[in-house]
Amino acid sequence: MKTLIILLIAALAANSPAWAQSAQYQQAMTDAITAMRGLSKKSSATEFVVTANRFERIAGAEPGQWLPRYYAGLLYVYGGFSGKDAAEKDRYLDQADRYLKEAEAIDKNDELAVLNAYIAQARMVVDPMSRWEVYGPKFSEGVQKAKAMNPANPRPYLLEGSSLMYTPAQFGGGTDTACPLLRQAAEKFTTFKPATNLHPSWGDDQVEGLLTKCPK
Repeated sequence: MKTLIILLIAALAANSPAWAQSAQYQQAMTDAITAMRGLSKKSSATEFVVTANRFERIAGAEPGQWLPRYYAGLLYVYGGFSGKDAAEKDRYLDQADRYLKEAEAIDKNDELAVLNAYIAQARMVVDPMSRWEVYGPKFSEGVQKAKAMNPANPRPYLLEGSSLMYTPAQFGGGTDTACPLLRQAAEKFTTFKPATNLHPSWGDDQVEGLLTKCPK
């Protein structure tokens, strides 16, 4: 009898709207993440935005989920790096900021702190000389906050190392300061486990690429 009751409860749950919505959410997110992983540094800003739109639609249907907003923001950051001019890059980064704020209204965590730092980094890249004073501290704040919230997360180390790699040595950058952080990131990637298959796992390939610039 107990087994029959359990089976009936399971059958009712599987047919309930909440269960169906959860299954649909899982599938939509899995498909969108797969599409995102199919992109590369050579992808166009338009391709990043098209994939971001998939997460935007999921976010519209799931007001209580931070992950689709996180991924939409992340893809707009990629668009910000790939845009054709400063105005276009800033428009994409404005969208990234929008989705970051929406996600932060739902949750506060280390991955959102990383995204905050990534947006600041992308803003600086648009015009480093005039933007460093504003976005440099924001970048550092996001990186340090992410490290404090989750020391096992390799992504803040990746962002900090990548930023230093392209900072002139006279300003505290270069391989001497960048490579130890990138090696830390690589080490952390070997043990890092996302909370679920929908949680962020990106960055290991970026670390590998940057480490080729480091002395052996």
